[in-house]
Amino acid sequence: MTEKRVLALLAMLIGLIAGLLILVNALDLGRGNLDLNRILNAGVAALLGIAILVGSLLIYRGKYSSGGIINIILGIVTILLSLSTTGAILAIVSGVVGLVASEAGRP
Repeated sequence: MTEKRVLALLAMLIGLIAGLLILVNALDLGRGNLDLNRILNAGVAALLGIAILVGSLLIYRGKYSSGGIINIILGIVTILLSLSTTGAILAIVSGVVGLVASEAGRP
């Protein structure tokens, strides 16, 4: 396996964990009062989690820079909305590793 593919696989796995953490956080609606604000936050978190999973898939499929940029931007948005700090940091790390993978192997 080449260096580029190993980095892409690592970025995809980190992004997969990040997206799943954000999705699990979105599914945590059962505790407490259920109101419109919590439902909207859960919907936004679910969309961000799915989008981070798609960005990770892009990194793995060979679109390293576009998937990396998507994960970095969505990680920053997740931090700003304070939905899932751990998932957001992992998404940013996944994006950075994806960008590194796009430059790996170049002279």
